[in-house]
Amino acid sequence: MHDSTEISIQNSDGGDVSGAVPQRKAARDVLRQAADDFAAERKLTAPLSLDALRKAADELLATIPQYAEYRDFLAVLIHNATWRGTVASIPYDRRLLLLPQCLRHSEACEGHLDDIGLVCRRCGRCDIAELQDAAEKLGYAMLVAEGSPVVMSLIESGQIQAVIGVSCMSMLEQVFPYMEAGAVPGVAIPLLNDGCSDTKVDMAWVHEAIACSSESESARQDLQSLRATVDSWFTPEAISGRLGPAADRTERIAHDWLAGSGKRWRPFLAAGVYQAITGASAGDLPEGLIHAGVAVECFHKASLIHDDIEDHDATRYGRPTVHEEHGLEVAINAGDLLIGEGYRLLSEADVPDSQRVRMMQVASTGHRTLCLGQGAELCWARDPTTLTPERVIEIFAQKTAPAFDVALRIGAICAGGDDDLSRVLGRFSRALGIAYQIHDDIDDHLTASDRSPDGQRCPNILDALSGGADCPPLQAATDLLERYKTAAVECLDSLTSSDLKALLRRMVGKIFCDFEIMSCCNDDPSRNADIRETLGESAG
Repeated sequence: MHDSTEISIQNSDGGDVSGAVPQRKAARDVLRQAADDFAAERKLTAPLSLDALRKAADELLATIPQYAEYRDFLAVLIHNATWRGTVASIPYDRRLLLLPQCLRHSEACEGHLDDIGLVCRRCGRCDIAELQDAAEKLGYAMLVAEGSPVVMSLIESGQIQAVIGVSCMSMLEQVFPYMEAGAVPGVAIPLLNDGCSDTKVDMAWVHEAIACSSESESARQDLQSLRATVDSWFTPEAISGRLGPAADRTERIAHDWLAGSGKRWRPFLAAGVYQAITGASAGDLPEGLIHAGVAVECFHKASLIHDDIEDHDATRYGRPTVHEEHGLEVAINAGDLLIGEGYRLLSEADVPDSQRVRMMQVASTGHRTLCLGQGAELCWARDPTTLTPERVIEIFAQKTAPAFDVALRIGAICAGGDDDLSRVLGRFSRALGIAYQIHDDIDDHLTASDRSPDGQRCPNILDALSGGADCPPLQAATDLLERYKTAAVECLDSLTSSDLKALLRRMVGKIFCDFEIMSCCNDDPSRNADIRETLGESAG
């Protein structure tokens, strides 16, 4: 932020300005047009991180330095420019208008607060009723609230796919990480003045945002529908239809394990990437993609059988592990069968030959890398030595990143993605895999979680950092986690598909539970806790 004593700040019409938002509409309109033009010229794709938005604002301000005081306001406008087209394509009845309670008349308001927010009585003493009427006539959902997890619960449920939000600049900065982690399409209109009562907003901007629409309406990726579709691939009947009926006990054991419990994250991600790139509906995914998705799950379920043996685990998904139920030798063989089935499915997938070859290369490279990482861990467990943080991180990358990498890249290949996209997904998967393992080590430390005496010891990042003198191991690990999470998100900057970028950003937010309750400057924290209980929903 530039010192106002060094730079004379004026509106485009010559008037003085004050505060974080230009007080004259002419200046606001000039900055909005500049942000729209800049985003279009640079082909910026949402979602963008706060750092990326501020860097973009700095780049734009180099051409209009007279507006340097409004850097954060300009970052909001660039954010809006990247999302406005997406919001316009979403049906009105899948949008939420979110207004702050501070817009109401602080003394004469006739509305009352319930557990969700303000119930407006339309007394006409403020602008809330006018905006609420305009939004509800179009079919919007409407909330006058801050600090409510109902926003994310509506988004997670699929009822709401975009948000038009009005707030002060300070609140927007607090809320932004929450919305960015969920990759929520939205347009933000900053209040003209800060404070927690009797605030004002540019009504023309809000009305325009409410009414924005495009000729081709398209819903955001329906991840709930996609999840149900992917789950349907793993019923016993679906597995028999795709792999063939189980002819003997070995196949029955393998098919039963494949059909058993699990989150199906790998095939879900493969399908999600394909859908984000092609725009296909969940019910219209091609057989080649389904073959590939089931193959990815075969690889994963095989790795779990082998992992349970290596770690001496007796249960998984609340049932005995395969080696506990059927014996060690049978379990090893069943896992090997699933690996073979995965490669068979890839080889038979109804895709062009060039795609089939690339999928086989991705799967075999991931398989090899995972085995090297797991092997390094097993060899270390037999003869534990002091490991450097760099070596632990490399083991993390080898044993965890392939789980993300293979699923994402196979989905992209099926969708016709090129080598550049494959490389981006590879970098993303590596950073995400490392962050995932660091997070796991931190969680184990904070919950005092240890394996049973017979369990397998693993390299641990906190142990590797314990020799450092700069800061305590827990703090050093936490800093490292944030560094790799940030690296994963930054990998997405070069993606041109907003749907794909949003899917992967939401994936990061989900894995690390990056959702927090939005709160206003005068919110009572205990009230937020009451809201959580009322809704029966925790953020994230």
